Amino acid sequence: MNHTQDLLDMSLFNELSCMEQRVLGAIFHKQAGQPFSAMMSTAEWASIGLSRAEAITTFITLRQKGWIEAVLKTWGERLYYIPHSLLPLMTIAYADRVGHFLQQKVDVAPDEIAINNSRSCHEIQVIREGKPDIAAELLHILAWIVREGQDQGLPLTSKGTVHKKIVKQLSRITMLDLEDFAGLDIRYTDMDVYPVHVAVMVDVLLSLGLIEKSHNRIYVSMDRLNHWLSLSWPSMHRVIYNVCMDRYGAAEPVLQHFRYQLMLLAPASNVWFAIAAGTPDRDWLKEGMDIKEKVRGWLDLMAAFGYGEVGETSEGGLHYRWLIEPVILLDSGNDGTMDSGNQTFFVQPDFEIIVPPDIPPQVRWNLEMISELTSRDRMSIYRVTKERIIAASEIGFTTDVIVSFLGRYAGSGLPEHVKLAIQQWGKEVTPMQADAGQNTGLTDKVEEAKNMNGWIFDFRQELSEKRKRMEIVQTVDESIAGLEQGKELFYVRGREGLIETGSNLHLYDQDKSITEQSGLFPGYGEIPEVWHNQWRGYHMSTARQIAAKAIEWQTKLGLKLDNDIVYVIPDQIHGYEDWTLTGWHSSDIGVHPVRRTFTPSEWSEIRLIIPEQPKT
Repeated sequence: MNHTQDLLDMSLFNELSCMEQRVLGAIFHKQAGQPFSAMMSTAEWASIGLSRAEAITTFITLRQKGWIEAVLKTWGERLYYIPHSLLPLMTIAYADRVGHFLQQKVDVAPDEIAINNSRSCHEIQVIREGKPDIAAELLHILAWIVREGQDQGLPLTSKGTVHKKIVKQLSRITMLDLEDFAGLDIRYTDMDVYPVHVAVMVDVLLSLGLIEKSHNRIYVSMDRLNHWLSLSWPSMHRVIYNVCMDRYGAAEPVLQHFRYQLMLLAPASNVWFAIAAGTPDRDWLKEGMDIKEKVRGWLDLMAAFGYGEVGETSEGGLHYRWLIEPVILLDSGNDGTMDSGNQTFFVQPDFEIIVPPDIPPQVRWNLEMISELTSRDRMSIYRVTKERIIAASEIGFTTDVIVSFLGRYAGSGLPEHVKLAIQQWGKEVTPMQADAGQNTGLTDKVEEAKNMNGWIFDFRQELSEKRKRMEIVQTVDESIAGLEQGKELFYVRGREGLIETGSNLHLYDQDKSITEQSGLFPGYGEIPEVWHNQWRGYHMSTARQIAAKAIEWQTKLGLKLDNDIVYVIPDQIHGYEDWTLTGWHSSDIGVHPVRRTFTPSEWSEIRLIIPEQPKT
C-alpha cells in the first residue's frame, strides 16, 4: 500500500456528520477540484436519497467549515470549489464512491527490479521508459541560459517570444521531446514558435519564477535560484509535480480523480499496476471524449519527467509503475530544505566526472557551470574541457575556485594532471576576464551564505562595481532570511507562463459571505407551523398545498402509509381535485431511490420535512 495515505490526517473528515459526508462526496464525485456555479439538480440529489433543500442546508455548513470555498467574479457570479489542499484527503475518503482507476498489482521481487527496470516484467513490456529526473534537467537548462546570456539574459523578439535560433538550441540540449506531451492536447499562444516540449520546459521555469521576462529579455532570477538550490531533490520534485497537476492535466473531473488516485492509491515504487478502463458507474469510452488517450498522455508525461514508466501487456492492457516513492509528491505545505545526500562524485584521469543521482543540487549546479554534461542517465557524466573552464572564468569562476571545488567533492581525489590542466587553461583567460573573476572578491556575507548552503557560487560576482557588490550582499541576506522563515513558496497558482491553464480562480476575490440561506424557504413564516411540526391528516386540497410547497422548496414530504412512514422527494403533481403525486422514494438510507406515484388515499397523515437550518 502507498504510505502517502499515512500522512493524511482523516480526523477532520471524521468530524463531519453523515449528511455532510454524503453531500461533500456527491460534489467531489461530480466536480473534483473544478469550480462550479450551480448546485446539482433535484434529480441528481434524489439519486442519493437527498432533497435539494437538505443538500443546500448541508452545503452551507460545509462552506462555514471551510470544506467548500467561493470566489466572486467581477460581474457578481459566485464560483464554488473544493480547496486544493483537501483533494488528497477526499481522494482517500471517497475512492469507493468515485470508483477505482487502478487495478491489480504485479509484485516484483527486489532482485528482479534492476533487470525489469529496462525491459519487461510478468509479460508487461515497457513502452515508455522513465527519463532522467526533471529537477536536474531544469538545472541543466538554467545553467545553459546563464552561460549563454551571462548577465544580459536571452533576447526576445518584438512579439515577446524567444528567437527561433535559441528555441532550436533549447530543443537540442533538453532530453524532452515532442512525443512526451503528444497525448495531452496542451494549448498555448505561440504554438508556431515553441514546440510543445520546449513550451512546457519554459512554462515550468516561468511558473516557478526561476526565469523572468523583463525589458525584452528573459533571464534567470538569482534570488529564486539561490532559494531553489537550497531544496532537496524530493522537495523540488514535489513542487514540479504540483505545477504539472495544475497546468498540464486535462480539467475534466474524471481525469482529476485519476491523477490523484495515481499518486495516493498506487503501490510503492517498482511495482506494476493496471490502469482501469472504466469504473463501476461509468465507461471512459462513452464519456464523449477520449479519456483513455488523455490518461496515457499523463502517464507519458510522468515518464518524461522521470517519475515512472508505462507498460503494456500482450492484450493491450495499460500498466504503470512509479520509479520514485509517490509519497514524496504529497504537498505537505512546506518546500523543505535539502538534506546532506551523497556528497561525493568521481573525477577520472580522462577528465570525466561521474556523478551519482543524489548529489546535492548545489553541487550539480556548479558542475553545470564549470564542466560539460556529456551523458545523463541514472548516473551522469560531466567532462572538464578547456572551453568550459574559459567560459566559467568569463562569469567569475577562477581556477582556484574550480580546483578547490573539485578537490572538495572528488571522492577519490582530484588527479594531479587534471588540476594542472585547469590551472594552465586559466592562464589563457584574458586579463579583462581574470579581473572580472578575481578582483570582485566575496564579502563575508556571501561567504557565509556559500558555506551555509554547501558550495553555491553566485555568478553575479563578475559585476565589479561596488554598488553591484552591495546589491549581491543584500540579495543573499534577504534570501537567507526567507529561508529561515520558511514562508516562500515556489509555485504560485496563476503565475504567468506559456501554457493556457483551465482554472482562473486566482483572478477573482475570495468570497467569505454566505448568503445562500436567504433564498432557501421563501414565505416560510406565512405557512401554518403544523404543516412541518406535526403529523396530521388534511383535506385533499390542503394536502395538495403542502405537496406543492414541498416541490417549491425542493424538500421532502413524510407520508404515513398504514404502519409505515416513508419519505418522498416530490417533483410533480398531476391533476387538481383527483390528484396524484410523483417523486423519488427510498425505503432506507443508502438504498437507490425509485420513482413512484402516490395518491392521497394511500396515506393517513402527511408532514412537510424542513431540514434544520444552519446557524448564521
